[in-house]
Amino acid sequence: MPLGIDFVQVLIHMFNVIILFGGLYFLLYGPVKKFMEQREEHYKKLDDEKNSALEEARRLKEEREAQLGSLEEEISQKKQEAAKELKTLRSQKMKEAEEEASQIISKAETEAQRKRKEIVDGAKDDISSIIADAADKLLVNGDTDSFYDAFLEDAEKNAERGAENA
Repeated sequence: MPLGIDFVQVLIHMFNVIILFGGLYFLLYGPVKKFMEQREEHYKKLDDEKNSALEEARRLKEEREAQLGSLEEEISQKKQEAAKELKTLRSQKMKEAEEEASQIISKAETEAQRKRKEIVDGAKDDISSIIADAADKLLVNGDTDSFYDAFLEDAEKNAERGAENA
């Protein structure tokens, strides 16, 4: 034994250390490594699920944006159609209003002509009766000055009546 070292004891201690490390490897390192791999797989699975959900959300967002774009186009088309329809209705109503206005105007003109004719006929009748009365008085009385004065008074009364009737 050189230097007082027993090589058998050293070999036994080395064998014990190897057994200790081997036992610790199988008892602690193996299960911990297996647990860590399972945990890593679990988090990878969660990450994959998250990524797929995120991708699905992006896809749905793009679909919704496309739908919104088509809806906006449809809304603008509907607005244009409504504007055209409104313009058509407006022009149609304007035509109807113009026709109604022209009918009202023509009726008013017809009524005005009828009233004018009645007034003129009434004035003619009044003038005829005044002339006849004047002629009778002239023939009966023979006084032309009083006849002329009476004629003017009757004419003024008839003019006042005509002004009141109008």
